[in-house]
Parts: sequence; C-alpha cells; structure tokens
Amino acid sequence: MSLQRPGSGKGQFFGPALAGVCIAVVLSVPAAAFTARFLGDNYNTRALVYCCFLLWVVCGAVAVFMKTWKSEESRLTLPRILLWFLSVWLWPLLLAASALSRRRGSE
Repeated sequence: MSLQRPGSGKGQFFGPALAGVCIAVVLSVPAAAFTARFLGDNYNTRALVYCCFLLWVVCGAVAVFMKTWKSEESRLTLPRILLWFLSVWLWPLLLAASALSRRRGSE
C-alpha cells in the first residue's frame, strides 16, 4: 500500500531527491568527524574543522537538492546513495558544470 497518488511521482518535493540528500547528510556527519580528527591537534581546531565540513555539506545538500528535485525520479539504491554522498561533498563542481553547459547552450 502506498501513500502516493498514482502518476504523481515526477517533481515531488518529498520524493527521492529529498530522501537522497537527507541520507547523504546523515552519512556525512561521521565522515566529517572522522576527517576532522586527522586535521586538528587540539579540540578547538577539530571542532572548527568539523563545523566547517558540516556547513559545507549542508550548503551542498541545499544546492544539489534545488538543482535536482524536479527531475529526480529514480529509486534509491546503494550506488545512487553513494552518488548523492559524493554530490553533496563535490557540489561546486556540479554547479560549475551546470553553469558551463547552460552558457554553451545559450551561445
């Protein structure tokens, strides 16, 4: 039994894009903590690095979600979740590629 109406899968705000971004952020919290552990020699430095990583990931999650939520309709699989995880961390590259392709399309 599904709570979704038939035929209403494309462009939903509460769809696979939101689920993928949320899972990517949840997976990024321990990844940021683990990485910050190696970059700081005292607690304050590690905490600052961790907070910067989390801010980076949250900004990435918002950016990637806003670019994809209307067109994402794929089911969440493990490779798809890993793609979301990488997208949240590497979001400036995705936005730059999108802007470059848009610029080439307008010329």
